[in-house]
Amino acid sequence: MKIGIAGLGLIGGSLALALRERHEVTAYDTDERARAAAKADGIRIVSRLDELVPADAVLVATPISAIVPALEQLAARADGAVLLDTGSLKRAVADYAARAPVGARIVGGHPMAGTTSAGFSAADAELFRGRAFLLVPTARSDDGAMAIAGTIVRDVGAAVTVCSADVHDRAMARLVAGPLATAAALAVVGAQAEPLVGAAGPGFRDSTRLAETPADLAMELLFGNSADAAAAIASIIEALIQLRRSLERGDRDYVRSFLAAARSVRGELA
Repeated sequence: MKIGIAGLGLIGGSLALALRERHEVTAYDTDERARAAAKADGIRIVSRLDELVPADAVLVATPISAIVPALEQLAARADGAVLLDTGSLKRAVADYAARAPVGARIVGGHPMAGTTSAGFSAADAELFRGRAFLLVPTARSDDGAMAIAGTIVRDVGAAVTVCSADVHDRAMARLVAGPLATAAALAVVGAQAEPLVGAAGPGFRDSTRLAETPADLAMELLFGNSADAAAAIASIIEALIQLRRSLERGDRDYVRSFLAAARSVRGELA
């Protein structure tokens, strides 16, 4: 297939590297340095977003706030190309698709992979291997568009999981925004361990890894779906309150069951 990629950060760059052996890949980024780095790595680069079409598919891997504007620009010239975004939130994409031109073919996508590093220099062709890649049908997703999106997902080594935009965003508030907020809170509280915070072991370091998320991305994840993110944070706070109260009253049975439930959920991720 002929595949265009808009955005050459960690996700877009990794997609380009993962797909170029099987497909004809062309990419674009607003950042001249990102374009130069990708070109030096053998990726074909164009100088304008609309030069990514005609194509069989265009993957929109821009920052969240730029996804819908990019889809709007591409949809006007797509001529049948499947437009697949890779953002962490889906309601805005679904809302745009509902009002997009009738001939547009739009599928929401979200690879459940990443690191706290950013930019093309962090791109890795193996980033998606063995990971879930969520596909979200929209009002402009026909069977052929879903099939093409599925092929792309499998060709980067990921596994297809299909869900609705509402289910996706509610879940991501608990699987992405909540953990991000919790990691940030743990890091802030951990500062109270001075002067020994620098000696923290792997437990604290692993638990606060998401606090390294670039601030712009973290803000988009929290404010892009603020109601669900706030609800997720409230649920975390309530769980901690219950745990604190059990400690205060010496309720070992509750604490043991709480820890067992947590261990069980964690075990399912292995």
